[in-house]
Amino acid sequence: MPSALRSRSLTVLLAALTITACQTTPSLQPPAVSLRLIESQPLVLPDACQATGSVIVDFTVRRDGATDNIRSAAAPQCVQQALMAWVSSFRYAPVTADTPASVEWLLVEARKGS
Repeated sequence: MPSALRSRSLTVLLAALTITACQTTPSLQPPAVSLRLIESQPLVLPDACQATGSVIVDFTVRRDGATDNIRSAAAPQCVQQALMAWVSSFRYAPVTADTPASVEWLLVEARKGS
């Protein structure tokens, strides 16, 4: 085999090995933790509270089932306070590790007969 052809074959082989080495196996995602809500208090909004739309509240379910690190998206202060108090009343079945979670609160108004 001529030297130029051998050099070219070696270059192609090295390029193929380099490309193959750059590919990685996708990491396996841990299975999603199944949360089971076992207790919560009713959501109480003050009568004077005016709100529309939806609000997402992010929180952590601790290993003992209590909630922690409660954070509310932008909303009127009365809505944020009510949602944070509501979520803090949630109790879940114990989990094996602290687990991030969220809930979306959606205000729907309807008139009777509509």
